[in-house]
Amino acid sequence: MRFTRHGRHDPINFNTRRQAAFARKQQRERDRYPLFAEHVAAEQHSVEEELTRRQRRSDRLEATTRSLQARLWRQKRAVYFSLSAEQRAEVRAKWLAWTGPTTAFYFAYIVDNASGEAARRAEVSRAHSLEIRRRVLAGMPEQAALEITA
Repeated sequence: MRFTRHGRHDPINFNTRRQAAFARKQQRERDRYPLFAEHVAAEQHSVEEELTRRQRRSDRLEATTRSLQARLWRQKRAVYFSLSAEQRAEVRAKWLAWTGPTTAFYFAYIVDNASGEAARRAEVSRAHSLEIRRRVLAGMPEQAALEITA
């Protein structure tokens, strides 16, 4: 199966322009409460701390995204290998003809359509939506018939 590796994030580029923007943000926070400017300043963190926080957040996002991609790839490959030979041939042909990104999400889309999983999920969703609609309509008061009084 062809696929595109999920690339690594580059280190955060916290250049002088971004540092100046961060300093302006902190100044705006202090200016918002002029009587408590020293209290606000005491709670604000330094540029180095902000860089560390942003890098940590970027690393967590990268790890989470890569983990999700890998988990989905493993799950859908397992589904792919559980399909019949004709269905696998159909998936393989569609995947080789696919011109979009070759990521786990698109592979899952093709496998789910070929296996019928997408249609099953859509039917469950429609049934759930219909049930909610019925409950809402049942809870609404009905308009009484208008009577003509002479």
